[in-house]
Amino acid sequence: MTDSLQFLLALALAALGPVAALRYLQPILLPVLRTQCEEGGQGAEFWMRSAYVLAVCGTLLLTLSFGQYRGDLLHTLERSLWLVAAGTFVTVAFIARQVWAPVRESRALRRLEAERAARARPGPVTPTGA
Repeated sequence: MTDSLQFLLALALAALGPVAALRYLQPILLPVLRTQCEEGGQGAEFWMRSAYVLAVCGTLLLTLSFGQYRGDLLHTLERSLWLVAAGTFVTVAFIARQVWAPVRESRALRRLEAERAARARPGPVTPTGA
């Protein structure tokens, strides 16, 4: 296989790997984003598309910067898959951290409000002087 075909194969892997990972996450990620976004959750679509762009660009940058396209096809595939996996992992970890932070905060706030409400309830009333 020629060097240019190996280069194109590496770029295709770099583009398709993160797209597959985000497609897998999208059914659960969009509802979570919608609950976190105000104004009816319309910002969720923006953040989802931004994640796609960041993930694809990140793995493409890794592949272009550190990929090796000359020589053995198997070595090119191994290197490309390693870079795609690393880029996708970092992107998904970043997204998960950014999405989970507000979820954790809202859960803590709800728990605190529930504890305050439980303390504010009056205890059982007992008749006096009966």
